[in-house]
Amino acid sequence: MPSVVHLDEVGSTNDWVADAAREGAGDGLWVRADRQRSGRGRRGRPWTSQTGNLLISTLVRSQPSEGPPAQLSFVMALALHDAASTWTEPRRLALKWPNDLMLDDTKCAGILVEGRDGIVIIGCGVNLASHPADTERPATSFPAAGIAPPEAGEAAERLVDAFARRRAEWRSEGFAATRTAWLSRAYNMGGRMEARLGTATYSGIFEGLAPEGALLLREDDGTLRSVHAGEVFGLSV
Repeated sequence: MPSVVHLDEVGSTNDWVADAAREGAGDGLWVRADRQRSGRGRRGRPWTSQTGNLLISTLVRSQPSEGPPAQLSFVMALALHDAASTWTEPRRLALKWPNDLMLDDTKCAGILVEGRDGIVIIGCGVNLASHPADTERPATSFPAAGIAPPEAGEAAERLVDAFARRRAEWRSEGFAATRTAWLSRAYNMGGRMEARLGTATYSGIFEGLAPEGALLLREDDGTLRSVHAGEVFGLSV
């Protein structure tokens, strides 16, 4: 299993990996930090980096038989679910398209996939110890849900191992196997969802994933919309 570089503090684990990649670091480099000064989530939003949480990133250089880099978000999501399932009941966990791990219907972890100069960097933030209170949508942590997770170093080891297994599966069996596994863990499948795409907002029933990973949303007029990027939220009936 690859070793994980451990830093007390860093600007951003994704930026640290990007710098290492420019200096020739190979596929499979991992780094975790106790604190980030400028952590971020999707669309450049600040990611609160509270001590005790898992803040980790990895470098991916495409290997033979691997699919498009965008599929790595699903590979990492499955790895996160696998890792978290070792310290809580899997039935309490779900994967929300495109990049969140849900615990009891509330976000507890996020994934950021960035492509730079022919490489892919995947960052994860997992609320092992605490969670922010000032987010647009509610967040939670494992302790807040009554779960005692491992400390960050052990959690990192479990995630690294799970990602290696899920990546090998993706490489050997293709995205179809990854898609099937993801769908079996999907949040709010068959429920109402709202997708925000820039200035447009669409709502409907979450019907699944297209073969390439787009979210399929059945609008109220019967239109089946493929959502390739955007913010997605569950809606109460």
